[in-house]
Amino acid sequence: MKKSDARVRYTKHILKESLLKLLRERPVNKITVKEVCELAELNRATFYTHYSDCFALLEAIEQELIDAFGESLKYVNFFDVTALIEAIYIMVEQHEDACRVLVFNGASPSVLSRMIDLAHDSSINYWKEHLNNATEIDLEMLYTHLSNGLMNIVVGGYDKYPREDVIKFVNKIVSGTLSLYM
Repeated sequence: MKKSDARVRYTKHILKESLLKLLRERPVNKITVKEVCELAELNRATFYTHYSDCFALLEAIEQELIDAFGESLKYVNFFDVTALIEAIYIMVEQHEDACRVLVFNGASPSVLSRMIDLAHDSSINYWKEHLNNATEIDLEMLYTHLSNGLMNIVVGGYDKYPREDVIKFVNKIVSGTLSLYM
């Protein structure tokens, strides 16, 4: 049983790596199952055992990133920007190849939006309890501003700025912004 599970994990892993490699060159709608299988050195029957097409394989990769991001959010207080940024960096480091291709290089623009959406309700609910002077509209605009800004700073600055500088900068912005509503 364990050998079978290990083989399935390996097969899915190598198919994902192969698709990511091809996504560096062209969009998913220009990639065939045959190309993925040739690169992975697997036959198409094996591919179809796990995925219906390249879009389903891409969705599986995206879902892994979303799940990893969601897992990192479980350990974050939504006022603790340092912990949030660290969680994002750790998630990126653990899934660096997929992040570089799908998020940083824009092969899947929806991933970033899905991550931002994932943190929405938890952030708003947390802020409702702590930001007494904020209206519902304030909280929505605040979330849009902070989440998009934070993700774009991390994504755009990942290879450009040292992590410590990003953390310091974002802490200043967020603490200054949140203090307006306390």
